[in-house]
Amino acid sequence: MTAPDIIDLVKRVHWDHFHFWGSLHNFVAPLAAVLVQFFRSWIKRRNARLAQHWPITDGQVQSINVATGTKFYGSARRFNATFKYSYTVRDGSEVSHYSGNYFRYFPDKERAWEWLELLKNKRIRVHYKPGHPEVSTVLDADLDAHYALPARTPADLLYSSPGIDPR
Repeated sequence: MTAPDIIDLVKRVHWDHFHFWGSLHNFVAPLAAVLVQFFRSWIKRRNARLAQHWPITDGQVQSINVATGTKFYGSARRFNATFKYSYTVRDGSEVSHYSGNYFRYFPDKERAWEWLELLKNKRIRVHYKPGHPEVSTVLDADLDAHYALPARTPADLLYSSPGIDPR
């Protein structure tokens, strides 16, 4: 086949824009989802590194919940264990009250609830940003030091090891 034959063949192909964009969407959507997840985990790790040097106050776990995660292109379903916490910051004689949210993924719903039950109504360490006490975080390492579940399977080791982000 020569170059003129290939050009003639390409000219005879009916280019359907709908199918072209559909195929492009099937490539771009998963790529965008992977990039978003990468940047979310990178931001979470960066914020945790910065928050290690922030002042610490005591917080209280207020409410707990487990949400079913989405299943994405054949990956295993994960469960999002979340809790809301409150904390107070003293600035001289002034006391201010704040709250925040924390989440962690688990491979199964039972382990997520088991971990949250350990935390229910417990006191936790909250790091807050100097000058902006409304910005706070709870570090994985702080929780794992006091409220770690015993590992039962290799997946538990992956999901509960301090410093390892399974995402």
